[in-house]
Amino acid sequence: MNEILELISRASGFLGYFVAGLFFVGANFLAYTRTTKYDEMELIRHGNLAAAYSLIGSTVGFSLPLSMAIVHTASAQAFVFWALVSMVTQIATYYFMKLVFKDVDAQIEANNHAYGVLDGGLSIVVGIVNAACVV
Repeated sequence: MNEILELISRASGFLGYFVAGLFFVGANFLAYTRTTKYDEMELIRHGNLAAAYSLIGSTVGFSLPLSMAIVHTASAQAFVFWALVSMVTQIATYYFMKLVFKDVDAQIEANNHAYGVLDGGLSIVVGIVNAACVV
């Protein structure tokens, strides 16, 4: 019975982090889709898998360090800081792809799956490294 009461007492912490986490996932989604040259949602609605791979990779790449921030930070301010760092990191990853592969936007718009997987995969890799740096 004591264990159940303890779990119930932790529910508010869960709910707070869960809602804040979903808020930041949404904020990252909006920031990322506003940053890219192409309209991911429109492309995805028309079956463009390259855009879907790229977008989900960026979202997963953002969510990994966000989850580490939930686990490892003791304050709301630290959580918000790491969420913003993770968001900037994902947007910087997109610009890095544009720098290295100058035609990445056109290739994703053309539904080149290889570019979508490469972009999404790189976003996940950067997210893993970013997550390991959250303290």
